[in-house]
Amino acid sequence: MDLVYALAPCLAVLMLDAFVGPAQGQATDYPNRPVRIVVPYAAGGPTDFIARGTAEKLSQQMGQQFVIENRGGAAGALGAEAVVKSTPDGYTLLLTPQAPIQLLPHLRKLNYDPIKDLIPVGRMSEQIAGFAVHPSLGVKNMTEFVALAKKNPGKFTFGTAGVGSVNHLRVETLKLMTGIDLLHVPYKGVGEALPDLLSGTIQLMVDSIVLQPAKSGHLTLLSVLTPERYSEFPDVPTMREQGFPDYDVPVWFGTYAPAGVPEPILEKLHREIAKIHSDAEFQAKQFAGGHFVYREALSLPQLRERIVKDSERFADMMRLANIKLE
Repeated sequence: MDLVYALAPCLAVLMLDAFVGPAQGQATDYPNRPVRIVVPYAAGGPTDFIARGTAEKLSQQMGQQFVIENRGGAAGALGAEAVVKSTPDGYTLLLTPQAPIQLLPHLRKLNYDPIKDLIPVGRMSEQIAGFAVHPSLGVKNMTEFVALAKKNPGKFTFGTAGVGSVNHLRVETLKLMTGIDLLHVPYKGVGEALPDLLSGTIQLMVDSIVLQPAKSGHLTLLSVLTPERYSEFPDVPTMREQGFPDYDVPVWFGTYAPAGVPEPILEKLHREIAKIHSDAEFQAKQFAGGHFVYREALSLPQLRERIVKDSERFADMMRLANIKLE
């Protein structure tokens, strides 16, 4: 028995090495074959744009091809589910905005738990967007619009990509903060809503798609949803500047891995993604495409905490605004 007790510490070390050793080895030679990045939307959209730029940089940095696979459907849920069900070895990743992670779980039953089944490994960039109205309203900023809407409760309409979309939440948040009454007109996508805004059929939209018509004078941009003024519209104030310091409903894009991927691989992916944040070429391309890159990369624990807190916040917003899918 004395010999057994004497050997116990050595045995414990050997067992620990047996578990830790393979994981560290996996991280050392990871990746040793192409990595698939699933985009849960069709090719050509903003998520696809960010994913392809990210894949290009990761391929250069890590010496293996990162290949994009577009798998759209069910507002992003199909692509997310495919990643959840994939082998947790780091060779299948998900790049997506919040919808399949923080919005859909509060609107419909899913075949996955985004908080438990997907692990965030990198926060990429945020979409530049703004509130825009038809010029016939005669308002020039958010303060004037809120005052006009208060005088005309229920008269003005806003278009979105559908019930429970981020842009729906953005306007509902504005309504809750100001007490104004606006009517929601859901479309199948913002591309369908824009012509109605340009014709004056609806009066308000908040999205990145409104920026170009505002640039050409066909719409009036009331505010930009960026931390600082957007250089393309230097005269348009942010929400914070207009008295809404707590207004924060961003569309940001993150990279996720299925639960079960060894921690050393997650950490390696996180480090490589963090390098992209300081890449001037990547920043410039993303900015030209309507996105600003986060200069500081959140740690893995900070990322996970952010996902949980945002999900809870969106759930509260939906409850307060009584947002439900019919």
